Amino acid sequence: MEYRELGKTGLVVSRLCFGALTIGPLQRQLSPAEGGAVISRAFAQGVNFLDTAELYGTYPHVREALKSCRKPEEMIIATKSYAYSREGMAESLEKARREMDLDVIPIFLLHEQESRHTLRGHRPALDYLLDAKAKGVVRAVGISTHFVDAVWAAGEIQEIDVISPLINVTGIGIQGGTRDEMLEAIAYAAQQGKGVYAMKPLGGGHLLSSWREALEFCLSRDELASIAVGMKSIEEVDHNVSFFRGERHIANPGNGHRKLHVDDWCVGCASCVTACPNSALDIVDGRAQVVNAESCVFCGYCGASCPEFAIKVI
Repeated sequence: MEYRELGKTGLVVSRLCFGALTIGPLQRQLSPAEGGAVISRAFAQGVNFLDTAELYGTYPHVREALKSCRKPEEMIIATKSYAYSREGMAESLEKARREMDLDVIPIFLLHEQESRHTLRGHRPALDYLLDAKAKGVVRAVGISTHFVDAVWAAGEIQEIDVISPLINVTGIGIQGGTRDEMLEAIAYAAQQGKGVYAMKPLGGGHLLSSWREALEFCLSRDELASIAVGMKSIEEVDHNVSFFRGERHIANPGNGHRKLHVDDWCVGCASCVTACPNSALDIVDGRAQVVNAESCVFCGYCGASCPEFAIKVI
């Protein structure tokens, strides 16, 4: 397994990052024991970097995996929160520490920032994380984003250590610009010393049919220290680990068809429409419906927002 330093953080991460969204309640709904076993498989094969978030509901899964590690302190966990105030971020940080049983969170990000304006509005939460970093409770701080402008903005903020942008070979899911414009912003951020790790390299599953080419595209970008790949089974872990170790001859893992399912009891409240970062949903005839299939990356954020539990990725 190849390892790289994540910007100037001093954290050395595996090029393959375990994306924990897929094992949790928003997608595959594995139990903490089942999901922990999948994560443990990755850890045992040299993956030392994991990306999760408060929204994903996977802290118990991560905690189970860390229990089985011989040296859990060497695992680099990145998590994220939508909190925008000092008080909200304080609660999010303590929840992450408590539920993953970690004294120190290696990386804590502001989740899904959209623009310079968003970052200015969320500055109190960032300042709280910076205070936590000064106290040794967090080692590195930053943002995750689907938006080109947010990468540029974060690159200009000296205190930000890490950026996790959406990037893939076709540009599916990128907001506020093209794939090449996102690559330009990423290159700038890397030049400023930011640690950059990619999300959605497979476009939420849309690019599984060209899995090899999609991963090769991200691996060819030197400015990406690591690539977060969602994995929900031991078989997927083994397949991805082999590829990241240089075994390029292995076959694609299959199409793995996925879809967004809306149950009959949807009341059309539009919470999912508001939550969707890619404007893929709308209310049609009183129910939520995918109106832009090309933009949906199956992140599951719509399901997390639904008060009726009527929408899910299957």
